[in-house]
Amino acid sequence: MEPTLAAVGLNHSTAPLEVRELFSCQPSEEGKLEELSYLAGLPGVKEVVLLSTCNRVEVYALLEDEKLAPLLVDELLKLKLGRVDEGLKRHFFVKTGREAVEHVVAIPAGLASMVVGETQIAAQFKEAFELARRHGTLGKVLDRLYQFALRAAKRVRTETEVSKTPLSVSYIAVLLVRKVFGELEGVRVLVVGAGETAELTARYLKEERAEIFVTNRTFARAVELAERVGGGVVEWNRFKEFLKEVDVAIFSTSAGSYLLKKEEAERTFRKREGPVVLVDLSVPRNVEPSVGDLEGVFLFNVDDLKEIARKNLQRRLKEAQKGLLIVKEETEKFLRELERIKLAEVLKGVKEKVDRLWELGRGEDPERAAELFKNRLLAAIFDLIKENPEAGRLLDRRLQKLLKELKERV
Repeated sequence: MEPTLAAVGLNHSTAPLEVRELFSCQPSEEGKLEELSYLAGLPGVKEVVLLSTCNRVEVYALLEDEKLAPLLVDELLKLKLGRVDEGLKRHFFVKTGREAVEHVVAIPAGLASMVVGETQIAAQFKEAFELARRHGTLGKVLDRLYQFALRAAKRVRTETEVSKTPLSVSYIAVLLVRKVFGELEGVRVLVVGAGETAELTARYLKEERAEIFVTNRTFARAVELAERVGGGVVEWNRFKEFLKEVDVAIFSTSAGSYLLKKEEAERTFRKREGPVVLVDLSVPRNVEPSVGDLEGVFLFNVDDLKEIARKNLQRRLKEAQKGLLIVKEETEKFLRELERIKLAEVLKGVKEKVDRLWELGRGEDPERAAELFKNRLLAAIFDLIKENPEAGRLLDRRLQKLLKELKERV
């Protein structure tokens, strides 16, 4: 058995929205710590990080054995759903070794996002790793991987133009609305929510000169966002009634259930003249899907944005390819660094054995002590190699290099 890096989970490319929203519940920091503790306590898990966002739930771990990686799928299902659902397992990916490293390194650069090049994931990635650090589940190997991933993200931002156009989900939502209405100047938009995605959407709407209204369960946060974007405020208990007065409503909250159901929407829009566009950016969804069946109501969710994202990706593929080359370069550098870390641990073990053998030889005849020391040292090294085949390969490569250098000097 030898330690291996693994990346296990599901995301927008492996699972449809209706599956992703089963796993999208965002626990408090205390809840996240409990989840980390559960994962860190599993047999064979040496280090672990849990990244949980609207579009992905992924575990990055250093495992004692590669064979343990698929078992993490079952553990994630137990952790998030309380049961192992065989039907859902097909939506999970399992990557180990180089493939896992490359996957993790691509994340903060936005190259594995639904909207390639988006920057919001970088902050979420950092938050996940820093939480693991505070909780003591981030060890030497994952910490180095974290540093290499951040370096790759910085290089992608500075050496390519993949993030030059702000193609976040928020931006694409505004593109979608503009596609329906043309110019957005004077179009009345209600933003439901006041979090990061809601604010980003409101800022883009402001640039388009839309007339913005904000509502949020916490009134003070709605007021703060409205002030930042020059919009009006709608009280939370009035927002459903207010929907009939706007042209567009964009939902972006962390509510775990539907905020707008079909029967409510039917009453609200019954006497409305003209169409209304509802964009649901939330996972789990805030708007009951059947609302889109109502006459004059156009409902879009995050998966509907994929087509626009795909078209924009075509224009950015060249830059994305440059970014992926950077990811491969940083992956190679990390793997070399990992080899050095492993070798350092092997040499540390050898040194400890040498020190013990030296102590055992004290008081012996010098010649006999030297012979005993040699035999015991070789036996100790052979035992170490048997216990860890990878250590043997590392030592062999280093010895071959050393012998070559010695030959060149003689």
